[in-house]
Amino acid sequence: MTTYYFKCTLLSDVVLNNKLATEGNMTTLDYIPGSNFLGIAANKLYQDEGDETAYKLFHSGEVKFGDARVATSNGEPTYAVPFLFFQDKLNSKLEEDPIYLHHLITNENYPKGDDKKTNLQLQQSRTGYLSATGKLVKEVEKRFSLKSAYDRENRTSKSGNMFGFEAIPSGTVLIFSISSEDKSLLEKVAEAIDKEQRLGKSKTAEYGQVKIEKIGNLVPLSTFQPIGYTLVYAESNLCFYDQAGQPTFQPMAKDLGLEGGEIDWSKSQIRTYSYAPWNGQRKTTSTQRHCIAKGSVFYVKGATPTTSENFVGHYQAEGLGKVIYNPIFLQSNGSEKESPFKIELDSKPEPVFKKGKKNTDLAKFLEKQKEQKDSELLTSQLVTEYVYQFVPDKFKSLKDVSPSQWGNIRSIASRSKDTDEMKSLLYEGKEAYLKHGVAYEKCWGKNNETRLNNLKKIIGAVEEKSSDHTKVDLKVFVAKFAAEMAKENKN
Repeated sequence: MTTYYFKCTLLSDVVLNNKLATEGNMTTLDYIPGSNFLGIAANKLYQDEGDETAYKLFHSGEVKFGDARVATSNGEPTYAVPFLFFQDKLNSKLEEDPIYLHHLITNENYPKGDDKKTNLQLQQSRTGYLSATGKLVKEVEKRFSLKSAYDRENRTSKSGNMFGFEAIPSGTVLIFSISSEDKSLLEKVAEAIDKEQRLGKSKTAEYGQVKIEKIGNLVPLSTFQPIGYTLVYAESNLCFYDQAGQPTFQPMAKDLGLEGGEIDWSKSQIRTYSYAPWNGQRKTTSTQRHCIAKGSVFYVKGATPTTSENFVGHYQAEGLGKVIYNPIFLQSNGSEKESPFKIELDSKPEPVFKKGKKNTDLAKFLEKQKEQKDSELLTSQLVTEYVYQFVPDKFKSLKDVSPSQWGNIRSIASRSKDTDEMKSLLYEGKEAYLKHGVAYEKCWGKNNETRLNNLKKIIGAVEEKSSDHTKVDLKVFVAKFAAEMAKENKN
């Protein structure tokens, strides 16, 4: 099977609600389900490809779109912390304290406290993402925003209809894979999604902009071979049906891709959940799915896998069904209950604008946004300075210009394509508004064009305020200046 790997960088906050409920504060997933990438590819390719190719791409399961999980600060892919990890409940820092492997704990070797007599109270590790080298992303950062429903009739916020959005913040980097036996299908998908895309909830508003880039092959997760049993780790969520076609949380060994063997449930650790996926094409939910959560581990006696990883169960095209046999982080020292796997807390990535770090697309995008904000701030400051300080002090003649004249100037500045066109339409062109007609005779041409010259001086002075780092948009300044002058003179 051929696998392509992709990096997904969030250019804006992304909302991926973990429930369909629309009331109250909504929490987000800490990963991007593979169904989102399937949807992006289908939106680009479904109409262009023939029915047979479209079926292979999106319905047959030949192409498997993996979930995107957070990357470490040095770009490593991560895996959900396995539920076999147990630690002392009163002292449970995954990166510092001993990790006990549940399947190796017995009554005889149960971990003891410092007095060597009292049994420790163990708890299961359930959160975080772990890389193949032991880097731990303890939790995926999230951002909360308070919103209000919109009253379309009154065109205001609807009273008493507040709700909250939780989102994965912009700048977060995730890694996912797409696999298929047919490389030509992978090429079509890669070409369709390798660019800026939108996904998640409210993607037509302020959320959901991402940049997807194909990256090189990654080093696969190392595995080991225990004697007498196999540990089946759920890299993604798993969904199984029994012989009667009903969903089940108790698959058999053959459902896990193993020949023979029997699952020992007392040494396995699984967690379950149910959800109903939303179908954006049909604008409704699909059949509810009952899944075994990623991070679950099955202990299978008397079975030996023939490969290091496999796809099992249903809905593999949407990111479900990926398992790894005997991943390295579940290895032990012989029959010892403690894991020798060394875990180190992942450091947070350096700020995007740190010196020497401006060459990425995301850094350039954010730098452009910062320049725009700085320009808007400087423009507003200059408008306030000239309207309320310099005009009353140095350019008093402009206080007598009627609000209608300022309104026309604002309109010309707003609709001009650039600064040169604005100047031409205002006072430099043959048919310039301020140089002919009634406006010139009654206002701008009086007293040897005093008012017109004062306006030119203001525009020229503001134009010189632009620097290499912060540039004033002269059209925006003139429009805002005229609007403020109209209000001031009206009052």
